[in-house]
Amino acid sequence: MNKTIGALCAALTLATALHALADGTNAPSPVGTIAIPATKLTTAPGSQAEQPKPKLLDAGVTPPDFVARNLEGKEIRLSDFKGKVLVLDFWATWCGPCLNSLPHTQKVAKEAKAQNVVVFAVCTSDTRANFEKWTKTEQAKFPNIVFACDPHERGSQEFGKRASAVYGVSGIPTQFVIGPDGKIVGSTVGFSPEGTGLEKLLAQAGVKLPNTTE
Repeated sequence: MNKTIGALCAALTLATALHALADGTNAPSPVGTIAIPATKLTTAPGSQAEQPKPKLLDAGVTPPDFVARNLEGKEIRLSDFKGKVLVLDFWATWCGPCLNSLPHTQKVAKEAKAQNVVVFAVCTSDTRANFEKWTKTEQAKFPNIVFACDPHERGSQEFGKRASAVYGVSGIPTQFVIGPDGKIVGSTVGFSPEGTGLEKLLAQAGVKLPNTTE
């Protein structure tokens, strides 16, 4: 009897895992296993029926320039960071894994700033009002991160032109590391409490951080 129950439990666990992998909610990131899955953009407030999953921009590609606006309304372009090692972090105020990842990203940003590294966190698939509300109370906790909001906000006629869509992002947080040459080193999707994904990408860009796992 106990053996039969155990076998049924094992089968149920395997089936659940296979289902999660099939719908992409717990798929491996390009640089490791995700402990906290990325939030699908199709689960965003007001999202429509699920669309085909886009393809992330590959390593070695020169990503297209775009403009975002910070809390004060100043335009910030991707090209403003030319010559630096850039962590481009797509996130949203409604995304739990995104908010969970920010303390770790701040830690990396602080440790890496002396090595010409900048973290550019672009709020996407969200509204300007949500971004302003969040940044007014929370931004000060992350002093080494440059926050901005994509002007192609949710609900606007140009929502489909948002940078995250152009970059092939289907779940957030998604972080790209872009080298000083302006080309993508790699990307990582979701957030692991161990936080090894971003460090590994930075290591590929020549950035050495304390306690980095090779």
